[in-house]
Amino acid sequence: MRLNSEKTSALYETNYYRCLVYHEKQTDDIYLTFCGVEQCLPGYEFNCENRSGYHLHVILSGRGVLNVNGVTYPLHRGQMFVTKPGEQTWYRADELEPWTYCWMTFDGYKAAKYIENIGLRPGVNWRDCYADPREFYARVKDILDRPEMTLANDLQRLSMLLSFLSLAIESEEKKQPYLRHENDITTNTYVDKAVIYIQSNFANVKIAEVAKNIGINRSYLTKIFKTKMGISPQEFLMECKLNYACKLLLETDAQIQDIARRVGYDNLLTFSKIFKDKYGISPKFYRIQNRSGKEQYL
Repeated sequence: MRLNSEKTSALYETNYYRCLVYHEKQTDDIYLTFCGVEQCLPGYEFNCENRSGYHLHVILSGRGVLNVNGVTYPLHRGQMFVTKPGEQTWYRADELEPWTYCWMTFDGYKAAKYIENIGLRPGVNWRDCYADPREFYARVKDILDRPEMTLANDLQRLSMLLSFLSLAIESEEKKQPYLRHENDITTNTYVDKAVIYIQSNFANVKIAEVAKNIGINRSYLTKIFKTKMGISPQEFLMECKLNYACKLLLETDAQIQDIARRVGYDNLLTFSKIFKDKYGISPKFYRIQNRSGKEQYL
């Protein structure tokens, strides 16, 4: 890791990461403390326990999961999430499509109010961007490209932080009207419950059972699930199965037939066909290829 040569600067850079650590408190109402961009390695996980400030991330590419107070949400490009002080939060990059995100970290007595106006519901802490993620990245990059601690750059950093938050708030206010209907909280709650139920029971659950468990019919679940998550409940169920199968293939020496059973496939041929349709190679060669290639990230 390289520290910028300016003594008063704190720009950290690697091949996968750029971050400006900032110690100047511009105002009491809102001020920047960190910002950066990171291309995460597969499975990279960050635990936010005892983390101060509000860390607003925008996902530029790939996928990952966010866990807030014990509830896990799968996220992808075109969504944003925040970690807040005082909450048990962690997030992890996907093993196959690890995300790249940019972020700004800020604090001050108005910080919580700005987060509320961005539309990040308490206890959920994520939503769709409704704006091009590259616009958020452009504001972060503007700060990273000017790391010298001058008065002009100091004012520019505050300006970019406010612009970053303004873009997030504006995109929330301009989202499509059909997303604003009065049942938003109800439908979001149903989808959140469905996600948790599937993640906890993916090896032996049917979508009809998921719908019954949360108290709605299957067709309605499919409709609201696809609106919020971008994929159907059945597709999400299969992703959970295959993601866990990939984890077992890479981290254990279990027989492939045993792995198939553990993710809900009694028939090895069926499992192998579905796996190959998704990843283009058999489970056996996936294990060989990724175990041998994983060392390049170490």
